[in-house]
Amino acid sequence: MNEPLSIPTLTKLVWHDFLHARRILILYEILFKLVEAWLLVPVIAVVFAVVLSRSGHVAVSNLDILDFLLTPTGLLHAALFSTIAAALLLFEQAGVMLLVALKGAAHNPPLRQMLRASFPKSLRIVQLGALLIVLLVLALVPFVLLAWLTYSTFLTGHDIYFYLKERPPAFWNAVGIGVVLLLAALAVGAFLYVRWAFALPVLLFENRYSHTALRASRERTRGAGWRLGFFLIGWPVTVLLVGAAAEVVFRLLAATVLHATGERPIVLVLLLFAQGMLLATLTSVLVIGTGLVTRRLYLVRSGQLGLIRGDEWKAGPPLDKPASPWDWRLARLMLPLFLLAPLALWVTLTRYTKDRPRVLVTAHRGHAVRAPENTLAAMRKAIESGADYAELDVQLTADGVVVLLHDRDLKRVAGVSRRLDEMSFDEVRKLDVGSWFDPSFSSERVPTLAEVIELCRGRIRLNIELKFFGPERQLVQEVTRIVREQDFESDCLLTSLNYEALQEAKRLDPRLRTGLIVAHALGDVSRLEVDALAIRADFITDQLLRSAHSHGKEVHAWTINDAPQVVKLIKRGVNNIITSDPDMAVRVRDEWAEMTGTERLVLSAQVLLGLDPWGADSDPP
Repeated sequence: MNEPLSIPTLTKLVWHDFLHARRILILYEILFKLVEAWLLVPVIAVVFAVVLSRSGHVAVSNLDILDFLLTPTGLLHAALFSTIAAALLLFEQAGVMLLVALKGAAHNPPLRQMLRASFPKSLRIVQLGALLIVLLVLALVPFVLLAWLTYSTFLTGHDIYFYLKERPPAFWNAVGIGVVLLLAALAVGAFLYVRWAFALPVLLFENRYSHTALRASRERTRGAGWRLGFFLIGWPVTVLLVGAAAEVVFRLLAATVLHATGERPIVLVLLLFAQGMLLATLTSVLVIGTGLVTRRLYLVRSGQLGLIRGDEWKAGPPLDKPASPWDWRLARLMLPLFLLAPLALWVTLTRYTKDRPRVLVTAHRGHAVRAPENTLAAMRKAIESGADYAELDVQLTADGVVVLLHDRDLKRVAGVSRRLDEMSFDEVRKLDVGSWFDPSFSSERVPTLAEVIELCRGRIRLNIELKFFGPERQLVQEVTRIVREQDFESDCLLTSLNYEALQEAKRLDPRLRTGLIVAHALGDVSRLEVDALAIRADFITDQLLRSAHSHGKEVHAWTINDAPQVVKLIKRGVNNIITSDPDMAVRVRDEWAEMTGTERLVLSAQVLLGLDPWGADSDPP
């Protein structure tokens, strides 16, 4: 007990604990995830919906999220979400620790005992989660403020896209400071994680309150932080590294198997099932292992300090004790679900490969791969690609002319360090906005919205995004007036990150179709009064798709520039794919439409396995 704990010793103890309670631990992890997914998460979603509705919001998205979170209701929302998330993690870990401690009891099954032992401490666990969140936020606030100060000092002279493209010295200065701040914040987070690691077992096994449990954890880790941190942080890092390596090996193996078997559908389904089992195993190993390692370190450290008897740290009852009949009943209940999983996966895949309405393609900022963005040349290339829409960004010049420009200034596309709203249209018109892309486009000038409509009428529809760096109402009024005078409402979609601006446009011209651009959101954005939702691809879920379609809204995914991602979104049922490479998206879309059901099944399974069916340098089949 008084000797330094070594890796072999801790490994032996933790492995013994796992073997001692392996059946009930695995069953508990499965049941916890099921309850979390099917009961707790929906309940939390309902609670948050009520909070938002009471505040007068159906949903909050994009830049308005920060403003909302700084209100009393927003702070309540953030506090509820953070506390519940922390409490769920603590409850999961508490179950692992209690099951190992209670395994082998003479009477009731360990799972029932665990619930009986943890229920009286539920409120304290929630309090501990809330306290940990508050302390963590207070510790990280200085780093957030320093990051904001760094951004304000180095990256506000020009539009952020200029810094990302050109990467001047100011950009690298900001990156260097940002890396230092990130490493420092991670170091503080790791330090606090180690200092607080024993709070949960102290609360569970010593019947302490949350604040005294934290104090006890700090006292017991003092003087042994580096050694304890090696184990506490080393475990999740090891699992993540092993998981990444396992995924790489699995993909290589899957590619070899598919090549040998000729890509048979049943083989693909079995490989997908194996991939899911690999992910589930790694997740369970991470969660269960963290609980077992933390409990063992708590016992050993407490024994070293003389806070528990010398025999309390031992492994516990013998391993040959027969499993409870209740355990075996649960195991038999899970077996049919395990065997039916491949069949369920097959049914799901075949549902995704059915015919759906034709997916439309939008060329992002025109054809930004083949011509300078937001120019007439880009619009012509978009038309040639066969895209259904061309997306463009509009702003106002100082004298009120609606022109195409993405950034707030012209530094990136014209080399001029002036904001658009500080220049007249005549000044802007003289600038070369094509040479930055290629000298052959040196004749390109900033076009007006009216010129683009004239070029595109009858050839391609337009997704007109309102970019606000000046008076919002004036831009909405001017764009709405131009579209109405050009009788172009049926051939365009007016989009913006600003929901209020879209509502204003709809009031000015009810014939306009509007779309909210969603990067982040709280609440149900499908209930907002727009015709379409342009959603960042990794934010799209099947539930969001179903909800949007049930409310009669289109879902546009942005910005997708690789073929496997296009396939994923087509089979999930999005209405429109926004891409900087419309040639690729149109080709994949059209060839998907020509495939048979079996061919779609094979292609979908390959994409889900993380394989590239076309290879790095080849075209779609």
